[in-house]
Amino acid sequence: MKFIGAVVAFFVTDFFFHVIEAFAAGLKADTPLERIGAVFCGIIVLLILMAVFHKFFSKSFFNGFTVATGLFLSFDIVVFHWIFQIHRITNGPEANWLEPVFVVTGIIFVTYGIKKEGSSKITS
Repeated sequence: MKFIGAVVAFFVTDFFFHVIEAFAAGLKADTPLERIGAVFCGIIVLLILMAVFHKFFSKSFFNGFTVATGLFLSFDIVVFHWIFQIHRITNGPEANWLEPVFVVTGIIFVTYGIKKEGSSKITS
């Protein structure tokens, strides 16, 4: 039952996250450089969070966060961006190369997190 609840929560949250049109403090990225900059701003925040989680939390938590991040990067883009075509990562042509890079990065994150967690279980 917990698994079904987690799956439903994921889809409901993802649906509401993508249908809301929001502008942060009235800012809007219009040019390709601004849109790429906005994406890289998100990447920087993610990397800072990963560094904090790696330093202050258990290795299992960090590995789980890495796997979850990878699943979100790859699953969200493939299903909601490519299959259902709900939206793109940006509204410009740069999405054509950004999205495949994020899918590959997501797969790398999932693989890394699972391998690290598996090796930590074996050694302990």
